[in-house]
Amino acid sequence: MIIEDRQGTITTHFEASRDTVLINDVHFTNVIVNILDNAIKYSPEEPKIDIYTENIKDFVIIKVKDQGLGMSKIAQKRIFEKFYREHTGDLHNVKGHGLGLAYVKRIVEDHNGEIFVESEKGKGSTFIIKIPLIN
Repeated sequence: MIIEDRQGTITTHFEASRDTVLINDVHFTNVIVNILDNAIKYSPEEPKIDIYTENIKDFVIIKVKDQGLGMSKIAQKRIFEKFYREHTGDLHNVKGHGLGLAYVKRIVEDHNGEIFVESEKGKGSTFIIKIPLIN
């Protein structure tokens, strides 16, 4: 995996006791892989990523937290738009077309879910996915 090549770590904190959701596993796997790929790409040092799950009411919450570059408030508002890419300064190894997170948002919303980002420049980002449980 790419994380091993960069000497990074992924630590899991799976606390959700209820996890029965109705998802397309291919598309939802792509959602998680896309978010992890971005966390790795936008971490200038060894990537340190934490993945959390928890239940809040009738939802499963998935949080992917990195300690990478973080992003501006303006970028946070636009990050899920097609073709939007934040300028990364001297970081030239970050390739892409600005479509990944637009796809992620579409897939999450197609599953009746929501996605948010919390970030601070220089301190990393946390992507939060909220998916309804099925009873």
